Amino acid sequence: MQSLKNLRKTAVCKILSAYYTAVTSVTAGGKPGSELPQAPADFTPVIRFAVCSDIHISGKDERIEEGRLRKLIEFMNDYSEKQSYTGFDALCVVGDMTNGGRNYEYDAFNKVIKECLRPATKLLICTGNHEYIEYRGYDASQGARMFERKLKRKSQDTHEIINGYHFILTSYDEDGKTFKAKCKDMDIHLLGAAKVSGNKPVFTFQHPAPQGTVYGSVAWGDRDITKIYRKYPGTINFSGHSHYPVNDPRSVWQSTFTALGCGTLKYFETDLDGFSGNFPYEINQAAQFYIVEGDEEGNVRVKSYDLITDSFFENEYYFSNLYKKNFPYSYAKMKKLDGKPRFENPAITVKTNDDGECILTFDGAKDRFVTESYKVTLFSKGRAKKSFSFSGKYMYLGEPDVYDVNFGKLRAGKYTAHITAMNAYAKCSGALKYKFTI
Repeated sequence: MQSLKNLRKTAVCKILSAYYTAVTSVTAGGKPGSELPQAPADFTPVIRFAVCSDIHISGKDERIEEGRLRKLIEFMNDYSEKQSYTGFDALCVVGDMTNGGRNYEYDAFNKVIKECLRPATKLLICTGNHEYIEYRGYDASQGARMFERKLKRKSQDTHEIINGYHFILTSYDEDGKTFKAKCKDMDIHLLGAAKVSGNKPVFTFQHPAPQGTVYGSVAWGDRDITKIYRKYPGTINFSGHSHYPVNDPRSVWQSTFTALGCGTLKYFETDLDGFSGNFPYEINQAAQFYIVEGDEEGNVRVKSYDLITDSFFENEYYFSNLYKKNFPYSYAKMKKLDGKPRFENPAITVKTNDDGECILTFDGAKDRFVTESYKVTLFSKGRAKKSFSFSGKYMYLGEPDVYDVNFGKLRAGKYTAHITAMNAYAKCSGALKYKFTI
């Protein structure tokens, strides 16, 4: 049974999600094309950087988080050297590099950076809410002081220009919760950058997503920063906080500007709007980040990478003419491009294990983007006896897309299993029905 807190969160998510979907549908404008844009074969970068979020380094006991950060940097060093443009210009960490903002957690983070990040690569970083957790009981502003002392930089806005591209990173206010004190400065930085950037977009970063944009921004977003960014169509914003997967198509969003959710190097979470609830299958197998490249004309390519399997996800994004409000990745357009999940000659079996339990095994459904979740209902004599809901394996590259459902011990008789798949846009397949006898 869901807690009262989760029930309230579910209700709020559904109401706000419906609202923001409607807003996006109205403001996006234009008829959706049949295909999404792709970078041309002769795309030539003049800048390359990596963006990650939510590392949550604890600095003691388990060292998985440090290992994933180390692997990310070493991969980027090696990957960049093999490209025609060999630069790895910046590593952007969008907050929650530590688990609580503690001294020894920063030490563990700094150790990886010192050993792996080369002098030619800039470290661009802003605070997440976890950088303040240790200090909230008495003075949250001490979280900002610790950030400044350990990383030797201010917790105010960072505005860097690299190879003609502007980078603006915004940390939380000193309460570690809001951006109200920062909004005026954000506006000034964006206005100045937009005036001199030409066709190049302005890259912006902060820990929570602008509310009502990418997947996870309804429950985990900030509305104040949305008001600032929506004035600047040339903005490409990167955020974290939600731990929602980068290869979900809702993790890219365009309407009045462009936003991308950066996933996590720690553990996954998802919304309560699917069949599966907010914690997906194998939640700790999480190590996703973006590789971002821009060319001389201001066109930008974004690739999604999985460090667990050392593989690129299929979702690659290409942004161009943003100042002319060329927005092919709006929620409404992406939803229209997606069809319903479909089962293509799936293998289905039912077997009894050594404990006498009935195990249903089936192949997953196909979808243009992702199959988010499944619902399996067991019927006997026309009545539903048991129901199971669980996440799809879409965020786990290399994982066989095969599912097992344990019905437990069943009485002798005839049964029918109904299997329904749901995609990211809440479109459901028809029920796949499988009859069997025990």
